[in-house]
Amino acid sequence: MNSSDFEHIDPELIAQWLETTGHYKVLRRIGAVSDFNGQIEHPVKVLVVDTETTGLELTQSELIEVGAILVEVDRDSGQLGRVLGQFAGLEQPSKPIPAESTAIHGITDEMVKGQVFDEDAFKSLCKGVDLFVAHNAAFDRPFMQRRFPWLEPTVWACSFKELPWKQEGYSGQKLEYLLADCGYFHSAHRAVEDCNALLHVLSKPLKSSKNMPMTVLFESANAAMYQIAALKAPFEKKDLLRARGFRWNSEDRVWEFDAFGFSEGKEVIDWLKAEVYETSSKVMLGFRTRSGSDRYAGNDVRQQYKEV
Repeated sequence: MNSSDFEHIDPELIAQWLETTGHYKVLRRIGAVSDFNGQIEHPVKVLVVDTETTGLELTQSELIEVGAILVEVDRDSGQLGRVLGQFAGLEQPSKPIPAESTAIHGITDEMVKGQVFDEDAFKSLCKGVDLFVAHNAAFDRPFMQRRFPWLEPTVWACSFKELPWKQEGYSGQKLEYLLADCGYFHSAHRAVEDCNALLHVLSKPLKSSKNMPMTVLFESANAAMYQIAALKAPFEKKDLLRARGFRWNSEDRVWEFDAFGFSEGKEVIDWLKAEVYETSSKVMLGFRTRSGSDRYAGNDVRQQYKEV
């Protein structure tokens, strides 16, 4: 048989047949969607955002790409409905893009040469948005807010941290793993494409609970977030801290963790005592409680310390 034998066969029928055998899992390439076909009775505007930068450190790196897709979501059911608009923009940084960053996102100096974000178009898209969602809001929001200060009063949720992917049985929290678990794949690592990929994930019920991801994010966005700083953590514990989900704050030179609710906060503190400080006695930690528009807004945890 050759390729011409399959010209008049619907590839989707072949995919469905392969899946019925129980020996194959077929991933479908995602495409642009104009309507996720959810039943929307109480619509709210949700803007899914992704960024690409010249590096990972906020103090040393610059925003070079913004992608955003605006979608209506039912406030009660979490169903996704119509896509209301999108934004894609590049901007030339003040310094050349490091080769290691280009290797990740594929954006070159030539691509951004002379480019400037259309701020008016982006601001228009953001008008009336109820919730901003990013798959790593602790990274994306500070870069966005530094470039667009008028984003300061907005409320953000993080689909990476605030959804219980592990408990729900997913193979990982990275977007490509979540996408594969939902039966999709995409080959791009660009901002708008990643927004589209995240929307496909958010449009599917969670594996175990069958809850819609957006209902979980709506609830979580209203909860307090406790930012915990591991003060004077031993240097040799850095890999352990990173593996546990802590991130390095180069400005304050501390490891930080965002806990949602009192129970997770206590769990993290107990873990720090046992695994990092190796003591049952009290330790000094940095704290900051964030809620509403303060969530993911920046790195300032140094102003409050507590012995626990």
